[in-house]
Order: sequence, then structure tokens, then C-alpha cells
Amino acid sequence: MKKIIVTTSVKTTLELNDSAQKLADELNLEYVKRNKTTIKQLLETAKGVIVVYKNKLSYFENDSEFFFHLDTTALKIKNSDNEPLVEITGKEKKNVLDCTMGLAGDSILLSYYGHNVTSIEKNKIIHLITSNGLKNYISPSEEINKAMRKIITYNYDCIDYLKRTPDNSFDIVYFDPMFSHNIKESENLSGITTLADKSFPYEEFIKEASRVGKDKIIIKAHFKDNIFEKYNFTRIVRKNTKFHFGFLEINEKTKN
Repeated sequence: MKKIIVTTSVKTTLELNDSAQKLADELNLEYVKRNKTTIKQLLETAKGVIVVYKNKLSYFENDSEFFFHLDTTALKIKNSDNEPLVEITGKEKKNVLDCTMGLAGDSILLSYYGHNVTSIEKNKIIHLITSNGLKNYISPSEEINKAMRKIITYNYDCIDYLKRTPDNSFDIVYFDPMFSHNIKESENLSGITTLADKSFPYEEFIKEASRVGKDKIIIKAHFKDNIFEKYNFTRIVRKNTKFHFGFLEINEKTKN
């Protein structure tokens, strides 16, 4: 059976080799010296390849590369007056649990506006790449850098994390099931199907999120998704967008 391996960039150093070996040991994976071997050649015998560069980590599978980047986060911050997530969360400082970290775009946005964000990611590779990026990625904006560094991350299944979390631990519980959908739709990530979580127990999530949260449960879903109506979320309609936000006020009724 093919396994995931860890290596370095072609242009490497002793320090980089040591970092790759240490990462492989932490993940219980095999470290392979890169030499002049191409990624394509490595993938002939490996399921996936984690590459340690000087300033980032990348994961290769098939013909696709997964790496941390800000994507549209900086633009969202610039246009935050029109961002439903910012509006629903409110200006008052909140403790937010992001149950679907992905590339952490929404976590960064909320952290930028002063909220305390804890971000959960089920997939080990996604958590590895994103948490490393949050610690080390350097944006031209120092405020965005500060926002990234403040985010606390955990490699946990969302439901498992909620179940082990005491009542009323967070003001806001946020969930975006669309990251898996984005992976499958994105042309450059189409080969990394193993990163996509294809199913989610919504009823159990809402039950646990209502217990852990104090203020609201916020979701982001495809505009055709019936999750808003099915679970009584107030939908925030966004014209000309594939995704809508919705929120459910947490009260005694939702907690029971």
C-alpha cells in the first residue's frame, strides 16, 4: 500500500533536512532525501508527498498541490462592511469556535476584527499545512499577520471536539461545510480527493453546538442547500453568490 512521505525542496540545507526528518518523526511517516528526484517520480511509489520548503509546507497528490495561502481573505477584510460573517458575529469581542478550519480564511477574518478564534480541522494534512501557514506566512499587512498568529488550532473531528467541550464555552459556533465542496470543484485541487470530508451529521452538530455555544450558531452553505430551512436558520441572502450565511439564535429551546 502506498503511503505519504516527507521530503524537502530540491535546493535544501542541513537545517531543512533536519526539519523534514523531525516532521516525519512527529507524523510517524517516512523521510526521503530529495536529491534531484521530481515530485512526479516520488509519487510513483508514494500516495502523497509533504514537501518542506524554507518558508512553507506543501502537500502533493496526483497532479495537485495543496498549500497555505490567503486566497480572498485580504479582499474580504478590505470589503468587510459587506461581509455577512462579520455582521452576524457583531462588533463586540466574542469567543468563536470555527469547526471547519480549511485554509482558515473565515478564522483570519474574525480574528482580524478582534475576536478570539479557536479553529478545528479534522484532516491531518489540512491541519498541518494551515496551522504551519498561520504561524509562519508573512503577509504585507502586519494586522493580518497578527490576526493569523492569534488563532488557536486543533486537529480534531468537529463533533468529537464539541462533545468534550464544557457547556457555554464559546459565544459563537461557526461551521462551513463548503471547504470539501471547494476542493472537489477547484481545478488545481481536483486530484486531492482524500482531503474532502464527504458527509456531516448536521443534527448531532446542532445539538452539541447549542450546548457549547451561548449566542449563535452560524453556517455557510450553498444557496440551494435546504439546511437553512430544515434547521430553522435565518438566511442572509447574498445576490450573485453561490454561498449564503445563516444563523440560529441559541436559547433554552435550542439547548433542549
